[in-house]
Amino acid sequence: MHFASNLFSIALALATSTSLIAQNALKDGTSLSWDKEIAVAQGQLKTDSLSLSSLSVPVYEAKAGQVWTLLKAALPGVDFKKQGSVMKAANVAFSPAMGSTVDVLGTVVENKKPVFSTLSLAFLQPGTNVPVEPAALEPAMRELGVKLNKAVVQGQLDEWAKKLGKADSKTESAAKSQDKAQGRLNKAQAKLEKITKEKSKLQNEHAVMQKEIDLYNQKWTLSQNPKDFKKLTKSRAKITKNEGRMAKAMDAEAKAQRELSKSSSALPDAQKAKDQKASAQAEVQRTVDALQRKLDSIR
Repeated sequence: MHFASNLFSIALALATSTSLIAQNALKDGTSLSWDKEIAVAQGQLKTDSLSLSSLSVPVYEAKAGQVWTLLKAALPGVDFKKQGSVMKAANVAFSPAMGSTVDVLGTVVENKKPVFSTLSLAFLQPGTNVPVEPAALEPAMRELGVKLNKAVVQGQLDEWAKKLGKADSKTESAAKSQDKAQGRLNKAQAKLEKITKEKSKLQNEHAVMQKEIDLYNQKWTLSQNPKDFKKLTKSRAKITKNEGRMAKAMDAEAKAQRELSKSSSALPDAQKAKDQKASAQAEVQRTVDALQRKLDSIR
């Protein structure tokens, strides 16, 4: 029994851990927070003919090709060209504190799972194979590491900012559709109310006319006076006209009722679509906010 309880506790802990990880990362594995260290490590960079002391920094959530692209942006004007097994750039003002340029040799090693890359750089005196002691370049190397990692996260943020723009547009469109559906419903309700009032008025008039006809018919029956017959005929013409208007009002009422029913059934769907788009927009906004906090945390 105790063994089963332990198994349950372990399973619960694993499930909770997995849930927390899922909440802190996107489906593609992109982290939504920054809990990593950008530390400069010393090592050796081997070319086809040399083994040089080098400095390395990690570039998280970035593939090798992306690192080279970002490196070009981080070091404007620096042109890396392939030289044997490494990439080389000449006369690079890598550290303003040095007051002189260096030749830079570099490699990027990519890790697959989780995805990150390690940028390694070695330094030579310009136009020679004489190495430059890398220790003095560590502050500049770390600054470069921070800049590259920020660039990676900025790219993630830019991508989701575009998605947010699309989500905003879809939400706005859904809101307009919902407003139109509500407008059609309000219009149908107002029209039906107007027609119903008109029909009620005609019905009241019809009742009055019917009483008038009954009265004139009674007078004509008793008097046989042509004047009374004329009034009776005139009243019958009026009620016939009234009945025609009532028939039109009833047709219009039935049409308005159908429009009201149609508008009423369309409104919940429009409201649901609006809510779904708003929910999706909020989720994208939360991702953008998280990535912005992640970017601001990189030091």
